[in-house]
Amino acid sequence: MFERYTERARRVLFFARYEASQLGSTAIETEHLLLGLLREGNGLASRIFDRAHLDPMAVHMEVYDAAADRPRIATSVEIPIARQAKAALEHAAEEATALRHHHIGTEHLLLGLLHLPESTAGAILVRAGLGLPAVRESIGALRAGGAKSEERHIVLVQVTIRPEMHAEFEAALLHNARESVRRDPGCLRFDVSQDKEQPARWVLYEVYDSPEAHAAHRQSPHFLAYDAVATRAVVEKSVAKCASRHVT
Repeated sequence: MFERYTERARRVLFFARYEASQLGSTAIETEHLLLGLLREGNGLASRIFDRAHLDPMAVHMEVYDAAADRPRIATSVEIPIARQAKAALEHAAEEATALRHHHIGTEHLLLGLLHLPESTAGAILVRAGLGLPAVRESIGALRAGGAKSEERHIVLVQVTIRPEMHAEFEAALLHNARESVRRDPGCLRFDVSQDKEQPARWVLYEVYDSPEAHAAHRQSPHFLAYDAVATRAVVEKSVAKCASRHVT
């Protein structure tokens, strides 16, 4: 079902599941998809939210207040997608097909939610003045304005560390990778690999939407915490930076 989803759309689903667990929900509902869209913070949906002056904090407060008495659910617990939310995802796929888009992005997920104005997310969006015809028009205009291929800033890092610092380095690196994807607006991907035959060797594959986003990432608290450990642990390092128009 999710093969056509862009990296950002998949992150929306990841964030939606996280929000559902934090709110003690037994299923991923439309409001969790909306919170996922807001948390992702990039893509066409985010730009449409900005145009509509949709206040992310106000939406969070409304949804969280409605579920204030529910206990949180462990993130390790599998949470299914509720009927309405599944319908929204189906509508998103239909919208992408109707628009002749090969992928399903954040903009299609937004359109999918707008198909259900009676849902919690749909009601919030309607109150913000968002409707299907207007949003479709905005998507067309935004895509036309950004028709040129977006260049991605890719950073490939290879390091060799001191074996005795393996545990400390691994913890700091994985924390940096997770927080980068969750919190850095321009970080689209952060993969970490360890050499099976030489465990002291690590490879980091990072994708940002611009060189400026990468520069901002290097000022983040999680990167600085990682860098403090890496400074002591790394004995050999190589960094390659490149641009790509085709990132999967």
